[in-house]
Amino acid sequence: MLKAGYAQEVITPPTGVGLAGYFNERPNTGMYDDLLVKVVALEIDGKRTALVTLELCSITKVMFDAIKARVDGEFGEGLYENLLICATHTHTGPKYLNKPQQENEVTQYAFDMTVDSVVRALKRAFMNLLPAELEAAKVFNNPYGFVRRYWMTSGDIVTNPGWRNPGIDKPECDYDRTINILAVRQCGRIAALICNIANHGDTIGGNLVSADWYGRFTQEIQHELKCSLPVLVLDDASGNINHFDFRQEINQTGYHEAVRVGRGYARIVLDALPALEPIAADELRIRNSTVTIPHRRLTDAEVAEAQHILDTVPDIKKEGDFESQDLANKVPAALRYFAKRALDCKAKSTPSHDCRLTAIEIGKDLAFISLPGEPFNGISEAIRKASPYKYTFVAELAQSPSGYVPMKECFARGGYEVQPGIDTVAPEAAEAIIAAAVKNI
Repeated sequence: MLKAGYAQEVITPPTGVGLAGYFNERPNTGMYDDLLVKVVALEIDGKRTALVTLELCSITKVMFDAIKARVDGEFGEGLYENLLICATHTHTGPKYLNKPQQENEVTQYAFDMTVDSVVRALKRAFMNLLPAELEAAKVFNNPYGFVRRYWMTSGDIVTNPGWRNPGIDKPECDYDRTINILAVRQCGRIAALICNIANHGDTIGGNLVSADWYGRFTQEIQHELKCSLPVLVLDDASGNINHFDFRQEINQTGYHEAVRVGRGYARIVLDALPALEPIAADELRIRNSTVTIPHRRLTDAEVAEAQHILDTVPDIKKEGDFESQDLANKVPAALRYFAKRALDCKAKSTPSHDCRLTAIEIGKDLAFISLPGEPFNGISEAIRKASPYKYTFVAELAQSPSGYVPMKECFARGGYEVQPGIDTVAPEAAEAIIAAAVKNI
């Protein structure tokens, strides 16, 4: 028998805690809306798992380790390995250092509060287990996502080349537009929704905390269904996907954009609810494996080019948010920043790092697959193509930290995501992750 339970906790940081997602410092000065950790716990014939989403840009290794230590202490060893823990990827959430101690007292408070909140939410979710049924649907429709890497008429690849840029030829590729929807039904009603959507959470900018479009998506579904049902978003592989439509010269940065995108996705999901079909939840299988991800190694020519930039480009500070498109626009601060990263890549990188991959399989039709870091969408597309499951949910920023994971062919083409840095991945990383994830299922 399937049982399900749900809980959530607020993890909004105090003012003054820095925000993640850009290269410049952004101490927060307030909030648009609260950030949450959300948990849907599932139990089948005594075996337990849970999906845990944190409305953060990413989860550091230090935070994963802290959560594991607390979960082991509260529940005993074994449960942590059955969980799928991921970030939604909001760029207006707190920035935590990958160090045992955060940079100041208020940030340390926010970090500790987040870890505590995960444990509290897990405890309540498992306390709330009640008989349940699962239903699923999917649509191939993602009109708010765009491949952000473009072939230019010059033959180069540029990330975020700017609205109505006359040099744009076409997007680098297409992408998997699947939106998966899982409904947990209890007492004759939909009691929770888990949705799998590919898009960056970077619609707002500025210094105010927000869950980004994920929060507006949740609110719109709750409003239409007239109940405060839990809604979790598992961010599909979105390393090369964002919401910017460069064919239009419109303002696509601000809270209004989070509202537009969130409401738009909510409409797609709500319209798909009549197509929900029962999922047999007669067995729960959980598999963990470790994939070794090789790190980038630079040639002498690449190192010389980086040094040349530092020697010749003036050190001019940039006002305002420092974003990926500044590289495409050859802003001096961006050129120097990435040149320094390249030298650090050469001097400080280790050969590889290990990442945990998890597959949670329910019956014969449903699987959840974790991916580390910000993988390009081609990775989830390859996994779904090989998956024997009708509904394959892919969650990025899950289980282990990593950086961007581009497809192998993208490295020679250039663009923001393939810029080298300390322990950035090698071209072979995507193939290694795909092979390990497929083997898990």
